[in-house]
Amino acid sequence: MTDIKSIIDNNSETIRNAVSEKLSHLTSGTEDYITAWKALQDEAAEVVVDILKPLLPNCEFYIPKGKSTYPDIKITAPNGDLYAIDVKCNEASKDPWFDMARLDTIYKERINKYVYEWELIIKYDSEDNGKFLKAYFLKFREVVGMRPDCKGIKYRPYDGKVRPKTWSDFDNEIVYWKTDDDFHKGIDISLIYRWKENIKSTLVPKLTDEQKKEFKALFD
Repeated sequence: MTDIKSIIDNNSETIRNAVSEKLSHLTSGTEDYITAWKALQDEAAEVVVDILKPLLPNCEFYIPKGKSTYPDIKITAPNGDLYAIDVKCNEASKDPWFDMARLDTIYKERINKYVYEWELIIKYDSEDNGKFLKAYFLKFREVVGMRPDCKGIKYRPYDGKVRPKTWSDFDNEIVYWKTDDDFHKGIDISLIYRWKENIKSTLVPKLTDEQKKEFKALFD
């Protein structure tokens, strides 16, 4: 049985180099860099598929037409297992802040749905006509940042959207979640922390003394 995960992992450098070569040629002199980078995400996805298809001849590859559809590359194994590769672009002058998943649905929509996920991150210079700077190809969990106040995975407080690590972390090869088990623990820590903070800030101030007793009884 083909080990799809190992094949993709073992070709991460090939993917990164091929995407870098392709985008370096395509972005030279581009003026409308915002529009260009949206289109170049598709170009990068095609490069990845061209590399992996011959290595995984029995798998089906799908690139969606819609820009908001996850993932940018869906791989279906002969037995129906799903694998995902998503492509993200971010300007170099600001730390990455793109959506990666949602805390409240990450198990159902991502971890339990896909056998494994990867991220292709493209760094560009918005002050130099969208010039391509660097590509990173990593496992999904290796891209996710850490939230300092709880030591769980990084997320945006008001909606729980999972966020990536900083450019400094990328360039220094810092990985906060070294194993899948570490990552799952980080998710659970942030889930509980976010619930606690939301309850403390929005629910508790509205409760009467009697209602507080009712909630407290839930833990008895």
